[in-house]
Amino acid sequence: MAEKKKRKMRPDRVKMRMQDASERIHNFDEVASGYTRQQAIEEAMRCLYCKKVPCDEACPLHCRPAEYIALIEQGDFDKALAQILEYNPFPSACGRVCVHFCEEKCTVGKKGTPLAIAWLKRAAADYGQATVSPREPTGKRVAVIGAGPAGFTVAWECAKAGHGVTIFEGLPSPGGMLWAGIPPYRLPREELNRDIQRILDLGVELLVGSPITSEQEIRDLLEEYDAVFIGIGAHEPRWMGTEGEDLDGVVHVVDFLRDVNMGKDVKVGDKTAVIGGGSSAMDAVRTARRLGADAFIVYRRAREQMPADEAEIEEVEEEGIVFNFLTNPTRILGKDGKMTGLECLRMELGEPDESGRRRPVPIEGSEFVIECDMMIQAISQRPDITWLEKDSKFETTRWQTFEVDPETSETSVPGIFAAGDDVSGPATIVEAIADARKAAQGILDDLEQT
Repeated sequence: MAEKKKRKMRPDRVKMRMQDASERIHNFDEVASGYTRQQAIEEAMRCLYCKKVPCDEACPLHCRPAEYIALIEQGDFDKALAQILEYNPFPSACGRVCVHFCEEKCTVGKKGTPLAIAWLKRAAADYGQATVSPREPTGKRVAVIGAGPAGFTVAWECAKAGHGVTIFEGLPSPGGMLWAGIPPYRLPREELNRDIQRILDLGVELLVGSPITSEQEIRDLLEEYDAVFIGIGAHEPRWMGTEGEDLDGVVHVVDFLRDVNMGKDVKVGDKTAVIGGGSSAMDAVRTARRLGADAFIVYRRAREQMPADEAEIEEVEEEGIVFNFLTNPTRILGKDGKMTGLECLRMELGEPDESGRRRPVPIEGSEFVIECDMMIQAISQRPDITWLEKDSKFETTRWQTFEVDPETSETSVPGIFAAGDDVSGPATIVEAIADARKAAQGILDDLEQT
């Protein structure tokens, strides 16, 4: 680690090169260009190397960021990448789309801008070279259902341990929500594929377009494999239940972004309303704008309560997209089966709710109509477990997630494990990776005993 000497803190982070907003609204090229090597070194020099390491404590992976930051400061991007790969098989992806809980606790942020920890991870992935080799083959085999961050993380850990791994993916391309739910201007496909190829290079077999569609199929896998992991994510749309959701022009963000990312000819409305304030809503409104719509956000809370990353919100604002805050849709209007507008209520903030945010309260008599011919709902989604049998051997929750052993991540069916969004509900990439690492350890421990 870099010398822990007292240094004068520079309050502002090194700025990253960005594609101009007036240009990027017309393309899907990556918005953030990344640091140069020298910029990354200069940003790494802002690290104070705190004794209590709050960034590590805040990270679900506990990936010891100060270690790879120190290596970057020394200009050793190869060793920095190698250190990251000890914890995280997705450095290129996480360096671009992680919500970086670590930066929220960064000591530098108390008197300035937090250290750009995620951007430094990206720099390590952009410039570093590192090779990971598996142990000697054990002869044991693991089946992984789902090629998202959770499934690939389990595959990564099991393959490193010398076990044979086969991944079954229903979609035509791997990546899960990283591929189906995040636009390429935030996560270029060549960068996602670079992370994925590193995992496949360990000898992992990937079968795309190979959905597992029944509970019996999953149980049958135990006849061929020594362990099975379920990492199917949360790809099923969850609707608000608003009147008019069956009208032409009303779509869910899961379907919208997946179709765009699959290269389908997706039509957008002249005026497109996106409902929500999270990352998926930001992705949807920016994507609709790039497809030619006059797209805007409708959100029932205030700006400071939006769960989306602040940098994402600022980029949306830079692109000239309008936010309708404290606005709650109550009914979708239509004519001849087609959407024509949104009936809304204005809201005001009341007392805090269970999330700690002030609760939005309707203002009586404040009804008004927003004219629009398309609505993208970006509120929530959930795992699709409709394939489970009525008398299923799997224990599940009322949120359509799997019940697992909190220590091993094993489901109620012995030998079958689960982690990620199909256990936690919709979460972040770093939380999925952390959850999957725990499940992988559960699998490895189980295989050692058999």
